[in-house]
Amino acid sequence: MIIFRYKPFRGRLAPIITLGVRVGTVWYPLEVYVDSGAVYTVLHARIAEGIGFDYRTGNRTYLQVGDGSFIPVYLHDLEIQVGTERFSAQVGFSEKLGVGFNLLGRIGVFDAFRICFDESQGILTFEPRR
Repeated sequence: MIIFRYKPFRGRLAPIITLGVRVGTVWYPLEVYVDSGAVYTVLHARIAEGIGFDYRTGNRTYLQVGDGSFIPVYLHDLEIQVGTERFSAQVGFSEKLGVGFNLLGRIGVFDAFRICFDESQGILTFEPRR
């Protein structure tokens, strides 16, 4: 079991974890908000731009966000690492992601783990499904 403590965000504790994302042959540590309401993992486009990754080569789709509008997201199959567990998942990049954090979504992640949000303790656990 992999255990994460919630991290402070804008004066409150939030289910934010650090994970690894492999782009090409290089692993990058990223902080993501674990969001059970998000279909895909979506990262800010500036991350891809900062490492020279042409995210626009991905499969473009449109995702509906909290205010009801749709944003373009470019999906790529990338390797992710949570704790010591590595797996492939679809990861999207968007220049229109309006929240102040990256999102860890359900597809490819929530089926790889049993995830428990313990709000009262400020703990998030990931139990690999084997």
